[in-house]
Amino acid sequence: MKRIVLIDDDSTTNYLNKLIIERAGLVDEVLAFESGQEALDYFHKNHHGDELSLVLLDINMPVMNAWQFLDQYQAITGDNSNKIVLLSSSINPADKQMAEKKENVLDFKSKPLSVDMLNDLVSSYLQAC
Repeated sequence: MKRIVLIDDDSTTNYLNKLIIERAGLVDEVLAFESGQEALDYFHKNHHGDELSLVLLDINMPVMNAWQFLDQYQAITGDNSNKIVLLSSSINPADKQMAEKKENVLDFKSKPLSVDMLNDLVSSYLQAC
């Protein structure tokens, strides 16, 4: 099953991204979470080594930012089975440098999500599913 998990504190962004993804018809399921903790709870309850998700993660969120999420995600799952891409409006070069140092982050993309970007991400990271 091909799944995309959206993690962004902006409900409008999640809504629009989910709409783009569903209309493209490239994946079987789209899940959206407005906090890193909600997503961590989901992964904790639903972690199966044979299932693969593409996670589109915002960097700047209240309570738990992307870096905190990534550290806790690694502790919960113990692996890098899901494909994590940072999708952010951040223009801070330090964010891109930090992303490059995280072994479980495969890519850094700038918002907004487009159909072309989505096609590239799915073909690059979910093609084998």
